[in-house]
Parts: sequence; structure tokens; C-alpha cells
Amino acid sequence: MDALIFDFDGVIADSEPAHEQAIRETAALEGFEVSHALYTHEIIGLDDRDTFRLIGRHHERVLDESELAALTCKKQDRFLELIDAGEVEAFPGSVELIREASAQLPIAVCSGAVRIEIERVLENLGVRDLFPVIVTADDVEAAKPDPTGYCLAAQKLGVDASRCVAIEDTDKGIAAGKAAGLTVVGVCHSLPRDRLTQADSVYATIQDLSLDRLRELTAV
Repeated sequence: MDALIFDFDGVIADSEPAHEQAIRETAALEGFEVSHALYTHEIIGLDDRDTFRLIGRHHERVLDESELAALTCKKQDRFLELIDAGEVEAFPGSVELIREASAQLPIAVCSGAVRIEIERVLENLGVRDLFPVIVTADDVEAAKPDPTGYCLAAQKLGVDASRCVAIEDTDKGIAAGKAAGLTVVGVCHSLPRDRLTQADSVYATIQDLSLDRLRELTAV
């Protein structure tokens, strides 16, 4: 392993409940209902643009680009309010692993969230400066499960994708990492183990991981 890449929501930050709340409240402004089942089965792992496209389709509406832009902006504003209200915290063990890894090899974030959300939380956690590379929804046209984000993260790190390990919490994220040629570890923070079967290895939480354990996955 020459580099370690973290997904953000559901891996570093326990933020999915806040995302769900912000999405549900924003969708309600358009008369859209978002059930918990819809969020967990279809939305989780999508970026905001694809989220509202999907919600629109579920309500038999095709949202144009201006409508999508307005909804994503409102959702992001609400999510930032929830961050500032203390509704988003780190998963136990995530900050410790970030610090351990950053002292020994390059690390990055590859996420479908927007940059302002990611950086706000990382700054609150005191680890923003440990990430030389952060790839977000602002940097790619296609979100996970498309592999572009992971390919870009490996490129920016200057490391071959086959020598990178990614930590993911969703099936869409795992699919993206695998398609990019990475070794992918799943953590069951957001979805059950049976939704993460594409991963090379699955652990209950990020607290169960260490740098040595991750290195074993790519040992030759």
C-alpha cells in the first residue's frame, strides 16, 4: 500500500443522518416525500445532483438543471447549518487512523460530497491539513459508482491505483473504487455487510482497522 484514500460521509464523518435530514427538508419544499427506505436503498452514496434527479423521478418529474442547482444549494446550506449545530461528529477511530496513516504515507479523501461540506467538517476535527488531496463532487462530472473520482485521487497523489487502498461504506463507493483498480475495504457504518460484498474485506467499524491491517491487504 503506497497511499490510503478515505471516503468521507459514513467513513470519517457520522454524517448520513444529517444528510438525510437536509435532503428530506429540502425535498419537502418541492412537495417531494423522501422515506428512510428510499434514502437507505437508493440515495445513500449518490451525490446531491443525482439524489434530486432520483427523487424527482420517484415523483414523476424530470428536474431541469436550474431546479437541480437550486435544490442542491438549499440542501448544502441546510447541511452546513447542521454541521455548525454540532450534528456531525467523527466515527470513533477515524481521526486516529487518519493521523496514524498521514505520518507514514500519502492520504486523500474521495467523496461525492461538495468541498465546502468536507472541509468544514475536517477543519472541525482538526485534520484538514493532513490531506494533501481532496477529490469532491465539484471535481468530477460523474459521481460514484463511476470510478473517475478515485482515478483522479490516485493521479493527484502520484500513486498507481493498484497500490492504493480505499475505505468505503456503500456499495456504490466500493464499485467505484474497484472499477478504478483499488483495493477496497468496507465498513458497516451505513449499510449491512451483505450490501458490501464487492469489497476485498469488510469490517464492522473503522475502529477495527489499523495501518498494519490495511497493509496486509496489499502485501505481495
